[in-house]
Amino acid sequence: MPHLSQLQRDYKDKNFTIIGMTAGDRNNPLEAVQAMVKKKGDGMDYTVAFDVERKTYESWMSAAGQRGIPTSFLVDKSGKIAWIGHPANVDIPLAKVVEGTWDYEKGPAMMKRIYEARDKIYEAASIEPKRALELLEKFRTEYPMAAKGLDSLHFKILAGIPEQMEAATKLGTKLVEKAIAAKDPMALNQFAWNLVDPEVKSENRFLDLALRAANKASELTEEKDAATLDTVARCYYWKGDLEMALKTQKRAVEHAEGEMKSQLEPVVREYEKALKAKKKAG
Repeated sequence: MPHLSQLQRDYKDKNFTIIGMTAGDRNNPLEAVQAMVKKKGDGMDYTVAFDVERKTYESWMSAAGQRGIPTSFLVDKSGKIAWIGHPANVDIPLAKVVEGTWDYEKGPAMMKRIYEARDKIYEAASIEPKRALELLEKFRTEYPMAAKGLDSLHFKILAGIPEQMEAATKLGTKLVEKAIAAKDPMALNQFAWNLVDPEVKSENRFLDLALRAANKASELTEEKDAATLDTVARCYYWKGDLEMALKTQKRAVEHAEGEMKSQLEPVVREYEKALKAKKKAG
């Protein structure tokens, strides 16, 4: 949503309109959609349409054989579909369609090459970070526009190379400050969680940076978002402040519902046990 919102702002004077379609059902009534759009504010800064009978879904998604959500359809001025794919990848086709330089025959093949080259970077990021860094630098040279959205991946790669800690901290700080400026709690929480996720082994969790991102995400969500509070609590846990971790996790449970609540409650017990052990040890 933040990405599409920014694209709408970037192209507002280019006769370009983003329409986000959502289909109605018993779990997704119009009132709920209206409430969500209002709540998102500038974070969903584009037109949102409600498909009452799912006719739009059938005419576009089903007709194109698409099942994955989200899927975007880029339509040119003549009404011709120029490209179909994930909205995260729409930047290059969009820029070329607006310029009038999109090649309808060679364009999709070019995008396929970009996906394949990018996938190789992601594959190497966790197991061969130095190799991934080389691939990323090559990718930036060959596909500069496609590389614009890879700063988070770049940070992950740098964080996996011991001698690149200073560069990783600098880039990570840039990413956090950018998300704060954009008032994007989703990006901030995701950045922080990637660093403190207990299922991910890491020698350097950049805890000060993670806590800043998580606290700001919590502030932007009025400290009422369970997932964000869970991230804040985990940051405190790794920093050794078990009392704050426990206090924050309890608040996360208070604001959680359904399946999320059942997932967060055991973490409260984990922190209680850790705090008890710490006090017993003196």
